[in-house]
Amino acid sequence: RQRSARRTWTPARARRLTGTVLLYIVLALGALIFFMPFYWVVIASLKTPAELRAIPPTWWPQTFTLANYPEVWSGEFARYFLNSFIYSGGTTLIVVFTSSLIGYVIVKDASRLGNLIFWFLLAASMVPFVTYLLPLFNILLRIQQWSGIPMINTYWGMILPWVIFPFGVFLMRQAMFSVPNDLLDAARIDGASEFGIYSRIVLPLISHNVAALAIIVFIFKYDDLLWPLVVAQRTEMYPVTVGLVEYVGQFFVEYHLYTTAAVLVIIPIFVIYLALQRYIIEGVATQGLKG
Repeated sequence: RQRSARRTWTPARARRLTGTVLLYIVLALGALIFFMPFYWVVIASLKTPAELRAIPPTWWPQTFTLANYPEVWSGEFARYFLNSFIYSGGTTLIVVFTSSLIGYVIVKDASRLGNLIFWFLLAASMVPFVTYLLPLFNILLRIQQWSGIPMINTYWGMILPWVIFPFGVFLMRQAMFSVPNDLLDAARIDGASEFGIYSRIVLPLISHNVAALAIIVFIFKYDDLLWPLVVAQRTEMYPVTVGLVEYVGQFFVEYHLYTTAAVLVIIPIFVIYLALQRYIIEGVATQGLKG
């Protein structure tokens, strides 16, 4: 038995084991590096202002307190949450509809014009948003002047630039390749309309991709700061990303309130990601990149 055990323990196996151990060590260090900022924010929200500014810092609250949370969760900050959910939720619904519809038309009714539009959208997504921020704001002002429809300090003004989302079009276009054409032809023979085929047949078949796109867009827009900061010029229209800046003054930062507000902002995204992360993996890593 000792001889057989010695035979199985080969240098190659020892190298594989060493490599596996080193890999797990590197992953653990990476996880620790990413975890520490979240840990510090949560712990800081449970400290008193005096302890939070103490030097050297404490890694665990010496005086545990929850008083910061009622102070932050005021009517104003609750309005920030409502604005964020309306902005990100409305954008998500529109992006899912337009991206899936454009992807369906480009793939299932292929034409040179459709392919040209797709590559134009893909090229436009490579341009940094900050380069056309000012022209986009001027366009909103002109639309407001010509139509009389308010655009500044409105949800619609914040959502309008994302009606066409290039990444969403790309993801839905790739997903459409997995839908069999024979199934669509059979539905047309049965008398189904194109929109009926799209809504009743195509969307259920790519539900994982649609869910992945919805989650990604919601998270991106929930975290958006620059465009809402430009369009929302009144406090009652601020999302949470802009509302966090309220705790940062020119000469003083209310760190105990800022960290508490940051924890409250992180919680919804953390819960959504944990609950629905499998849709991101299944929708993007598998079906979402076929074609």
